[in-house]
Amino acid sequence: MATLAISAVGATTTVPTVRTMATNVVPLAAIDESSDTIGFADSDLYGMTPTQIDAQLDQMQAMGVEDVRVMIPWAGVEFYPGYYNWSTVDYMVNAADSRGMGVLGVINSTPFWATEPGQPALSGAPASPDAYGQFAGTVAERYAGKVGAYEIWNEPNAYLFYAPQPDPAGYTNLLKAAYPQIKAADPDATVIGGVVGSVVTYGNFTMNPIDFVDGIYGAGGEPYFDALSFHPYQYTTPFSDGGYLPDSPINQLAAVHDLMVANGDGDKLIWASEYGEPSSVAGEANQADYLQDMLTTWRTLDYTGPTFVWTLQDRNTASTDPEDTFGVVRSDGTWKPAAYVIRELTSRGDSTPALARMALALPETQQEAPADLVTPPVIAETPTPSFATTDLRQPMDAVVQVAVPARERSVAAQAKDVAIQRKLDRQSRRAEREAQAPSVPRAAADGPRRSAAAPEKEPAAASKPDAGKRHADKRDADKGERRGDDRRRDRHEGHRG
Repeated sequence: MATLAISAVGATTTVPTVRTMATNVVPLAAIDESSDTIGFADSDLYGMTPTQIDAQLDQMQAMGVEDVRVMIPWAGVEFYPGYYNWSTVDYMVNAADSRGMGVLGVINSTPFWATEPGQPALSGAPASPDAYGQFAGTVAERYAGKVGAYEIWNEPNAYLFYAPQPDPAGYTNLLKAAYPQIKAADPDATVIGGVVGSVVTYGNFTMNPIDFVDGIYGAGGEPYFDALSFHPYQYTTPFSDGGYLPDSPINQLAAVHDLMVANGDGDKLIWASEYGEPSSVAGEANQADYLQDMLTTWRTLDYTGPTFVWTLQDRNTASTDPEDTFGVVRSDGTWKPAAYVIRELTSRGDSTPALARMALALPETQQEAPADLVTPPVIAETPTPSFATTDLRQPMDAVVQVAVPARERSVAAQAKDVAIQRKLDRQSRRAEREAQAPSVPRAAADGPRRSAAAPEKEPAAASKPDAGKRHADKRDADKGERRGDDRRRDRHEGHRG
């Protein structure tokens, strides 16, 4: 019980007892775990120069994206036991951190010295889960306050990323080894498990994500991850239209969530830490349509977290290889229609909730942010409090901020203050973009206007095959080739996060 005396204009007013105190601490580099959050998954950053990394991050922020998924390859950092080369990861993480961006780190790729005998480096399963866990803890200690979340491996339900074959129990041993090490080094970090691709079971090559996640729970993995991640790639059908296919990503997603609920994990979110559409397969117009369809559909589900778009820039826009054309930016630096979809969604999304809802409710010509939401009011050095229209006779709930001398506070506590300021800075930048956002341009050939506020349920007829053709295509396609093998199988195991 306490009262607070406030002197103002020669009088003293006693404020009634504060009944509830609440403090909101935002961890440094925390990623907003809302399903409205859009990031970029860009493992190509690891092979770039500092100048190129800076340019890529600037491009992301130009689209309103404030989170990035990067690769932290064990094989690249600790090429020999006990000898570390952090230079590239340091630069990526620090460059993102200096921009106030959230970072999701993928800890993958086994060094040659740490694989099972006879298994390849990079994709071979670690011979010692404990060695992997120790490396994960070293990473978390180094980047505490800069990397907000970590994924344990990448697509372990495919042999090209986890050799000799998918093994849920073996993967769970990695979770059990890494989770306590990461949490000991950085308790605020989110540890993400699963990281499963949308594939069908195909011999010893791939395992569908439902069976793989079931295997994680069967091996006792439930306490060792804070969220699950899933890669819902599907080249030939929009994400929301896949319900007629039993093994479509949207149906696999629902089944995985049902498994989580059955195992007492219904409160854990499912992140889409990779999703993309190659324009060389779909065309640029369909790429934009499919991306908008997935992002807007994902937001309607109450158990989903952030989405990370694979990826920012084409490796070679002129190529017919799908791996070269996932970018929303062409290799010459110009934006594809999909980039404008992302820009529209980030400027009108619910990352700044009140502002977004206001923008979506107004006609497009009036969708401007109020000035007082963009620029905080200047507070006088000696304020004169006013209690007009308030009832000070009643108990009040309040948020109380307490200032403590810096010398008496831990380094961690001071770091959290920086985190709060960065979070506010990010929200302010989003609000400013909301006020200044240009409308989506009408591209001459393949950039029709798209609005996040009113997404088209169906892509334009000219850009989407009819349902009968889709069914015929599905019947004629081999399941393993449709998504499990032919989808991304020539991608370098360690190169993509």
